[in-house]
Amino acid sequence: MMTQGQINLSRRDFVKSAALAAGLSAAGRVGSQAIEAAEPAAVGPRRVQPCLFSKPLGNRKVAELPRILKDLGIDAVDLTCRPGGHVLPEKVADDLPAAIERFKAAGVAVPMITTAITDAGKEHAERIVQTVGRLGIRYLKLGYYLYADMGRIPATVADAKARLRDVAALCRQHQVHAGYHIHSGRCVGAAMWDAWQLLEGLAAEDVGCYFDARHATAEGGLAGWEIGLNLLAPRITLLAVKDFVWRKDAKGKWAAEDVPLGEGMVRHGQVLARLKDAAFAGPVSLHTEYCSPKVEPGSAAEEANFDHIRRDWRTMLDLLRNAGLA
Repeated sequence: MMTQGQINLSRRDFVKSAALAAGLSAAGRVGSQAIEAAEPAAVGPRRVQPCLFSKPLGNRKVAELPRILKDLGIDAVDLTCRPGGHVLPEKVADDLPAAIERFKAAGVAVPMITTAITDAGKEHAERIVQTVGRLGIRYLKLGYYLYADMGRIPATVADAKARLRDVAALCRQHQVHAGYHIHSGRCVGAAMWDAWQLLEGLAAEDVGCYFDARHATAEGGLAGWEIGLNLLAPRITLLAVKDFVWRKDAKGKWAAEDVPLGEGMVRHGQVLARLKDAAFAGPVSLHTEYCSPKVEPGSAAEEANFDHIRRDWRTMLDLLRNAGLA
């Protein structure tokens, strides 16, 4: 297990080596190509790698995704492996290797998968983690722990941490790194102090924070998102990119509405600048949640979704370049 001092030291070494590299070469890798990081990884090489969350393409079979992604100009995917996802958990041992072969043949990387795992002994967790590790996929997103009873918040956090500890041990066994997603609502982690409590004392090489500034902003619009970001920065190993605004619905109730990247409230520039300072390296998953996955394949609505995805992808790459992350 790495101590906090060792983690801080590796980050300082990363900054020094990055500065030296910048002085030796003016040529950078641009677009969606990954930047190799000098910092030792949780498992395998660490690098910034943009990818597309496959949920908005849920109307398409996994065999169709490589062609669609290449048509969209996207070379990496965050693949769903959960109930209702592109790969079903109960079929992961057969279907995920077949899917990875298709992506590999098309030149599409799979740096991470999205799962619903919350317990090492349930939800096909062991089979998923074992398969992911065998295929060399180094990152996976976990499911959510919920505050079902607001009168038992400390007990809920304690229970979640015990379960997460077992998941982390399973991931270590198969050399996979798990990310716990910051999500708004009644999720453990929405307050972000509780996410820090979940991760405290667990090995950084096994489990980290999957930071989501959209959800962090929804829960802490003024400065709460910034406090949470700075608190969690040393443990952030995955990043979700998306945007939203608050709007009143037809009944006059305020609701968070997902919008195209750059048109909402999230301060992406500040978030990415802080992560650059923290030597962030890992998958950066673009979420176009406002694109419905229920549209008819080949329809005008799907073409509109594709246009949105292309635009958001370019916007995300610009944001990463401007922050010095890609």
